[in-house]
Order: sequence, then structure tokens, then C-alpha cells
Amino acid sequence: MDSGERWSGGNVTMLHPGNTPLPITSTGIWDGKAANGRLWVVEEWIPLRRATLLTGEGGSGKSLVSQQIATCIALGLPFMGLKTRQLKALYITCEDDLGELHRRQEGICGAVGASMAELDGNLFFLSRCGDLNNSLLHFHKDGVEQSQFYHDIANFVWTNQIGFLVLDNIAHLFEGNENIRNEVANFCNAMEAMAKEAGATVLFLGHPAKAVGSQFSGSTAWENQVRSRLYLKRPEGDEGAYDDAARVLERSKSNYAKTGDAIKFRWQDWAFVEAEAPTATWQDQMAGNAQASAENSRFMALLQERIKQGRAVSGRNMARNYAPRQFATMPQAKGMKAEQFERAMERLFALEHIEEVDVRNPTDRHATRCIMPVKDAAGHLRATSGGRPSPMRATSPNQRETPENDCGPPPAGHLAGQLFTPGADMPETPGNAGSNRAGHLRGSYGASGGQGSPPIGGLSQPPIPEAGDIIWDSADDGDGE
Repeated sequence: MDSGERWSGGNVTMLHPGNTPLPITSTGIWDGKAANGRLWVVEEWIPLRRATLLTGEGGSGKSLVSQQIATCIALGLPFMGLKTRQLKALYITCEDDLGELHRRQEGICGAVGASMAELDGNLFFLSRCGDLNNSLLHFHKDGVEQSQFYHDIANFVWTNQIGFLVLDNIAHLFEGNENIRNEVANFCNAMEAMAKEAGATVLFLGHPAKAVGSQFSGSTAWENQVRSRLYLKRPEGDEGAYDDAARVLERSKSNYAKTGDAIKFRWQDWAFVEAEAPTATWQDQMAGNAQASAENSRFMALLQERIKQGRAVSGRNMARNYAPRQFATMPQAKGMKAEQFERAMERLFALEHIEEVDVRNPTDRHATRCIMPVKDAAGHLRATSGGRPSPMRATSPNQRETPENDCGPPPAGHLAGQLFTPGADMPETPGNAGSNRAGHLRGSYGASGGQGSPPIGGLSQPPIPEAGDIIWDSADDGDGE
């Protein structure tokens, strides 16, 4: 018997029987159900509807890079080659006025090849520069409470279906002591609560300490409480001679993906661009297209062979039967490397020649996600169509279920948008193409231009926010039943 129970005439009763019971879950409700896949806003870098901390040394460009990420998400464009999920975005700053935000946005729009009009209704700003009451939490001797500013943000985000929220930065939003572990933990938890209550992904910014090599300031709770943390820095050491324009974004901590990865980019014309922009001639492009076609064909041939053998392969790079690694070990690979199969797989997914489907094991009722070729209405493989170049797959929403994307199955219900189909759907012609200095070609119709225009980021859309979101690992299987 513990302090929460009382012995009474041979019976044990709760001391506070009127309290709300804890929402305890038993594993029995998961029996026979496959776990929901994890969803992302920036693939394997920023998880959907969770809080991510971005830190970096002063002047490295945290505000600029977060505004550029918000822009890419609002348009559905890749960020430095990373797939994004198209969502409405809100950027809140306590340090820059609207004039500075405008100047930065001009540079960003030039870098990604977009117009301000395309962003209208998809990207929003709030400047709190000069305001003194920016705290999101108030700390009292009797506990912690959310501020009115916190509730105002949450209400706006929920009401306007904002999917990506940037909070810049901790120095203004956190009124507690950064060296007191409990206060830091409460603030980080408040960021997770904001994500859960408002139904949005939260990216909040902070500064490192003065000590060399530090990536955050104050208590280690900044590191331990968040499940995702990014760090922006200038390259140093053996990464080459000092270059004031160069930047490196590191995935310093991730409980949901591999830690330690980094992407490199450069400051150019008041925005960030990929470190190595493609400069291939048209002859190089033709040769590259022929090579890509050969790789696609080899991938499809080995996929058919594995299906015939009854040995399923996966599109998830953490799976033991990850298709590119498996194919590279097969005799029929003819020297192709796993990296080549990986590129072929991404192309074939984008062209909708392959898809991931649930394959259930009749013995244990568990479902496994496996790659399968897509067939047209006549039963021909979409990638071959009887040996002739195949037409693109129809996009009628009733033709099939929405496929699982690279980051997990999208739950029921979604905002507008479809997967980008490159190549034949967006030919590069003088009339409808523009150069994107962020390393991607995009049509003039943009992400929100013509009716039915697909987003270019590559990840399918999230659901309208609902209680018990699956990203919070609730007991519900997310199928709406």
C-alpha cells in the first residue's frame, strides 16, 4: 500500500476517487496492427507536429535560414535538396521589424524562384520587435502558467490552419533561468504542447554559450528535453579555408533519425543557396538521362525478380530489406551500386511507377510495407507498358488510395496538394520554366498557381489537426475509427 491508497476494513480504496483516471494503454490494443509511420515536415530533419530547437552562433544566419525553410514549406519546394511537406507557415520574430523581413524575403524569393504573390495566404509574419511582453510562460512559486501571448499564438495557428511555426527566439520568449533544469524543461515541454494544441510543427531558435564548441546556453535540459535539435555554423578545421559565405546545418540530435548528418550551403544575394549548384551542359544532361533510364530499368528488373522469389523489399533506408542495398548484392546488378539504385528508386516513386503497399502475413496478421510495381487499368506495368514508353498515371483521387510517402502514411484527410511529378509533367521550355538557385527547376505556375498545380517538395499533405494526433504516439491507430 502506498501514499495514494487507504486500508479500510480489509479493502484498499483510492484516497482521491473523484480524480480523472490516467489514460493508461495496454499493448493488447496494438495486436495485429502495424505501427503508424513517422511523418516529417523536412524529411528526416524536422518531424511533423513536434518541436525542434535550432541553435547557432550569432550572425550565422539562424533567422534567415528559418525564414527560408518556412518559405520552402509554404510553397512546397525542397530546402537544399531535402523534401518538404507543403503547409501554411507563420514566422514570429522578436528582433527584426517588418522592413527587415521584407528585405530578407526578397532575397529568398529570388533564390527559390518564387514571387511574393505565390506566397500570399501561405506565409505570414508577426514582428514583436520593441515589444516587452513576449514571454510564453510565466514562472511563479506556485507553478507555471502559459501567457496570454502563448494563447494568442495557439489560437491564431489553430484557427488559420498554420502547419509550420517559427519562434525567434528563446532570449525573448523564455523568461525563466536558462540554468535551472526544471524551468528549461517546462519551456521545452511548452513548445511540444504548442505543437500538440495548435496542430503545427514548431521550430524555435536559440543561441549557444560563449564557450568554444558550445551548441546551446545554460542547462543541459536544452539538449535532453527536445527530441530534435539542429545547429547552424560556419565550416572550420579540415573542411577547408575559412569562407565567410559558407554554412553547415547539422542534425545534432534526433530521436527519430540518424544524428550527425549535415548539409552545406552558401550565402548569396541575401539568401542561402546550395553549395554546389548544377552546371551541366545539355550534352551532359542527355547522357545523364540515358544513364537514369538504364538505372530505372535495372531497378524494375531486380524488383520483379525479388517479387517472383517471394522476397519483399522495402523503401525505408533503416529496414533490413532496404531495396537499394539488397539489389546491389544481387548478381543481376551488373556493377550498379546501392547509391545508383537509391536514385533510381526515388525517380520511380516520383514517376509513380512503383509504390509502397501493405502486405499482410497470414500467420501473424502483421502488415509490412513493401515496394510493388504500379499497373495501369489494362494490367500492364506502368514502367514498361508492354515495352513502350508509358503514359503518366492518372491522378483521379478515386483511382487508388493515397500511397505512403517516404516519411510514413498520411492519415485520413488532407490539405490541398499532390506529389510532384517531374519530367514529362514539367518540361523545361522557355515559356514555362525558371531557374531555381536553390537547386531545383520549377514551373512558372508555382506551388499555388494554376488549378491542380502540385507542390514540388515531394511529401504528401498532413491531415487537418485533430485531437489524439498519431505523431504523439497515441493508442489510436490513426485510421479514424
